[in-house]
Amino acid sequence: MSIKLNFKIDGDYLIVHTLSSMGKSRFSSTKYQKDIVAFQNYAWRKCKPCYNLLVGRFSTTEIAKGGLRKIAKQLLNFLNELKRSRQYGKIHRQTGEYLKFCRNQWNENYPFVSKVIEELTKLKLNKKFTIYVTHPGLKNGSYKGNNTIEWGHNEDWPNYVTTYLWHEILHSYIGHSKKEHAVIELITDEELRTRLNGGKYPPFVGHGYLQKVKEKLLPKWRKYLKSEKQNIREFIRKSA
Repeated sequence: MSIKLNFKIDGDYLIVHTLSSMGKSRFSSTKYQKDIVAFQNYAWRKCKPCYNLLVGRFSTTEIAKGGLRKIAKQLLNFLNELKRSRQYGKIHRQTGEYLKFCRNQWNENYPFVSKVIEELTKLKLNKKFTIYVTHPGLKNGSYKGNNTIEWGHNEDWPNYVTTYLWHEILHSYIGHSKKEHAVIELITDEELRTRLNGGKYPPFVGHGYLQKVKEKLLPKWRKYLKSEKQNIREFIRKSA
């Protein structure tokens, strides 16, 4: 019984995610910023309407005037031209190197971490997930349902990939409510992170809007960690 991950790069999704990640807030680091912006600028110069369609900025007026059908016919050529470009080649290579980094870290940590997660949750860890890897210079991390995860981020601290892949995996078991999300963060962002890297919490990492929820849950969470009868679904159900 184990979690199996299939790490992959989908070229079309990599392009769409990279082109739609505009603005400083979308970068997870500045390391690759010039390369990412160079690709975005190249795509914009090639076909502005195609770019806008891919990233969801095609206007109502353009659609109403029949522009959607016209641009849709150009879209496949646009994507193929982008994939042949030097700028995209660099983005794809960097993402490929990051995929190997993610897979190696996951495999190296799995024997220890899977025991920790099983101990903390008592869940049956027996699912298979597809991980669509995007560029590490851009923020991405989401469980999309159907055992599918989108992932990409700078390695902000040791074992970052492992910690947050488990975070997204647990969304498939536990759910997405505010309390459920806070409990997932207590398991992965806090407890798993400190077991892998040392240190203590609080201070918390993770989403700011969950900080107060975690503070409220923390006393019961401390008792839960010492309990011999751990069941994460029961903890969520009984916690205020």
